[in-house]
Amino acid sequence: MFELTIHGNVYRFNFGIGFVREINKKRTRTVEGQTQECGLQFAVASLIDEDPIELVNILDMANKGENPRVTRALLDSYIDDENTDIDALFKDVLDFFASHNATKKTTAAVYQMVEEQRAKTANQ
Repeated sequence: MFELTIHGNVYRFNFGIGFVREINKKRTRTVEGQTQECGLQFAVASLIDEDPIELVNILDMANKGENPRVTRALLDSYIDDENTDIDALFKDVLDFFASHNATKKTTAAVYQMVEEQRAKTANQ
């Protein structure tokens, strides 16, 4: 379980299979006439790109069903707070994705795609 302390309160975030089912519904793509859910891939790529909006969306979704429930407004203010180390937060969430059973395979695949694209770009 991933946890954040915001304004003295501890909030839990569950990146389990229920989270994967829910986030995958957020994005789809069509490959050879088949529609595939790919929200987790998009989320991982957005974290790698350090997109703060997607970070809030991910944390909000992962806290769904938890008590206490964090609000989007609280997450927004936490991200905006100059005392929040946003770089460390991106790294911590990505590290958790890379180690959690429900998200680690997809996270590794996205990292591999990113590295291949970077190598391809560097060789041009």
